Amino acid sequence: MVKRQTATFREARSVPPFWAARFEVEFPPAPGRFMLAELGGPLREALFPAASDAEGFTVWAPPRHPVTQLLPGAPVDMLGPLGRGFRLGGAQRLLLVAEAARLPPLLPLLEAAPAVVLIIEAPTRALLPPARRLPPTVELHLITQDGSAGQAGTLENCHNGDSPLDDLLKWTEQVCFSCDPLRYPALAARVRRVRLAPRADFAQALVLVDMPCGVGACDVCRVKTRHGERHACVEGPVFDLLELDLR
Repeated sequence: MVKRQTATFREARSVPPFWAARFEVEFPPAPGRFMLAELGGPLREALFPAASDAEGFTVWAPPRHPVTQLLPGAPVDMLGPLGRGFRLGGAQRLLLVAEAARLPPLLPLLEAAPAVVLIIEAPTRALLPPARRLPPTVELHLITQDGSAGQAGTLENCHNGDSPLDDLLKWTEQVCFSCDPLRYPALAARVRRVRLAPRADFAQALVLVDMPCGVGACDVCRVKTRHGERHACVEGPVFDLLELDLR
């Protein structure tokens, strides 16, 4: 049965290029899982935790997102936690890979292993989160398409040197991606090329699609996998990257 909860909105503050919105709720979502919140629109909004604790969770949302318009103390009707999140299995060396706009759902994993490396790709420096907001123990690699910070290029191809992705895929015990799903076939091919027979769930990918119902009834969130179509809101939104069939 889907759990229905009333969350209390506490505050929203700027963490450029995002806004951090804090909710207090009895049962907060784990990394990669989500809440469906009633925020005044025609459909509920999926909210992923950028941080969570025993009292609630924090969302990092883009400017002008509906959560930034809430008043402190406002009750928010939510369904969840929903979905299947990240499954780390005790990895000691963890690699996180994200496009800057899709980074927030990976933030709860920054301290999930003794050694964590984070690769962020952005079009330009202004769209990167400030490094000071990340734990100092995280090894950070920046890639910007215009070369304004870190290496110039993309996750797959850097112009002024090799992408750090291949070497880090050899180093890590587990890798979690949060990117545009259209990039996942190429990233899956890269994992297969670098790693010999990777185990199940070695590479996990967050597939962000519309998930209006949360129970797999509306069929909006169907995702193609090697074993047929799956509902992201129930059997995802975190999938084994090598099981996806998004060509």
